Amino acid sequence: MGFELLGGRRGKSAGARSLPVGRAKALGAAAGWFACLFMLALCFAAPQAEAQTKPAVSPPENVVEYELENGWRFLLYPRPGAPTLSFETYVSVGSADDPIGMSGMANLVKNLLFKGTQRIGSKDWELESEALGKLGECHRTWQDALAAGSAQEISAAKQLFESARSKAAEFVQPEEFSSILEAAGGSGTLNAFLTQNSTRFVVSLPSNQAELWCWMESERFRNPVFREFFVERAALHEELSRQTADDSTGALARALRAAAYGKHPLGRPSAGIGEEIALLEPARAMAFFREHYDPKRMVTTIVGNVNPDTLLSLLKRYFGRLPARADSASGLPTLAPQQAEQRVEIESEGGPEVWIAWHVPALAHPDSPAIEIAVRILGFARSSRLEKRLRRTSSLASQLEVLPVWEGDRRPSLALIRCTPTLGTSTQELEEAIYQEIKRLTEEGPTKEELSGVKRVATADHYRSLRVNSALAAGLGSSLAKTGSWRHFFEREQRLSAVQGREVQRVLAKWFLKKHRTVATLVAPILKQEIPAAPQSESTENAKEKDQ
Repeated sequence: MGFELLGGRRGKSAGARSLPVGRAKALGAAAGWFACLFMLALCFAAPQAEAQTKPAVSPPENVVEYELENGWRFLLYPRPGAPTLSFETYVSVGSADDPIGMSGMANLVKNLLFKGTQRIGSKDWELESEALGKLGECHRTWQDALAAGSAQEISAAKQLFESARSKAAEFVQPEEFSSILEAAGGSGTLNAFLTQNSTRFVVSLPSNQAELWCWMESERFRNPVFREFFVERAALHEELSRQTADDSTGALARALRAAAYGKHPLGRPSAGIGEEIALLEPARAMAFFREHYDPKRMVTTIVGNVNPDTLLSLLKRYFGRLPARADSASGLPTLAPQQAEQRVEIESEGGPEVWIAWHVPALAHPDSPAIEIAVRILGFARSSRLEKRLRRTSSLASQLEVLPVWEGDRRPSLALIRCTPTLGTSTQELEEAIYQEIKRLTEEGPTKEELSGVKRVATADHYRSLRVNSALAAGLGSSLAKTGSWRHFFEREQRLSAVQGREVQRVLAKWFLKKHRTVATLVAPILKQEIPAAPQSESTENAKEKDQ
């Protein structure tokens, strides 16, 4: 879903050696013919893979888990087949970790980590370093003038800043970090993604580029240079301005999040706030990186045609160079349970629309499998209850989307139903129909056919994810970071298959209560006065809850 992930702008061993940029470029160029052969191999292999009901997956015992002395954890999963590798580095830091008054920081730092290092992205690092120092001084002078200077002082300081920025730009080799990996076979796969809870850096390369990736990725996090900081900040600010200028759905998502989480950091906009982004500074960005990009917060998964013994030595050589750090990030405060329904209304010419969210636990919670099954029964397919009720029987909704988790599940999150009423249907009618279906499922439980059907679909979804190296890398790494065990990913099918009807009833009665829900509606201004008051239905509350 568009509000879950923010993509990139594209995308203890001592004495370790480093690859010079020249060799890195040569390795990348040499991979061109290899990438072509690989694409041909995929074309011949695809029909066989599609014909399989269950993909050929190596036993979980083949996963090699390795932790460096600095705390960085690696998962290596060798698989026979095409000579390619998918790399994913999962960092347990997201937009919820933005410092107060500096929203957008995590997103900006994610983009800046594509700008290279002292040896990647610079035409002359010694001269660039001097220019960047001068640029920082001029920026501070300009900010001081804005705070207390005269108009003349502000204008002069700004001119000096712009001159210093132009000088620093002369030493930049644009997009060199990305270009090296793309030339090595990573074109189309190189990217980065941000949620409230995590940042992920991904790329897929031919197997013979493993050492190149080790050098590039370790350099990225060992000593990054945040060159072109002000260019990236301006781009982020402009992108946010475009999103918020005429985006009623985005406004509804932000309003829902703020209402559901209140003042908790999870309630902040993932993309940031414009006026706060405009004030972000290079020194604060580097401080944020040093605090949150701790090797102990990082998990890298490598899946594909790989020799673990060979790769482990490379990982020690390159990633062991990064220093261990003291735990400096305190984490987020505990989210207090919501005790009353929250409602928010947004006026827009693009209405109407209704979003309903319930607080649900993190992925590691034992109720998570039953919650997913319950949500699947409610709205994942044409045969689901809400599809039948809202679209096929009553024609109350023109669009419907149901998500068991919205915006990441490393921490407690939200289950979400979003829908658009048909012409002549009020948001109140739509809400009431949804609550009635949830209440019926809570009281009666699912039928045997419903339960077995959603389990089959969930199993098929799981098997499809096992076919793709990049999906395996994402699943294994995120499972380790979120639950403490990569086996959690492989055990997904068994957990979902074990859910019984009574567990579906139990989690609905526990989590999908009125007091746990937040409702955000989008209404046209001319219709606002015609819409009746919000429904007071208890919907999912059992008899005991109603008595309270």
